[in-house]
Amino acid sequence: MGTLYENIIRLCEEKGIKGGKMCSDIGMSKGILTDLKMGRQNGISTTNAQKIASYFNVSVGYLLGEEDKQK
Repeated sequence: MGTLYENIIRLCEEKGIKGGKMCSDIGMSKGILTDLKMGRQNGISTTNAQKIASYFNVSVGYLLGEEDKQK
């Protein structure tokens, strides 16, 4: 499985949305996604991880690349 950023972008593509829309929908700064993309940040807060996982209906472990299967 890929990096956190790659996982998020893949989930966005599967849902047919842009990363910025996902950020707006869950109330997360778009800058966090940019920082992940640029390598300035390697992880996100537990709160944001849970918001993203819930948004895509996957487990946090799947989002983080710790699990192979979606919930």
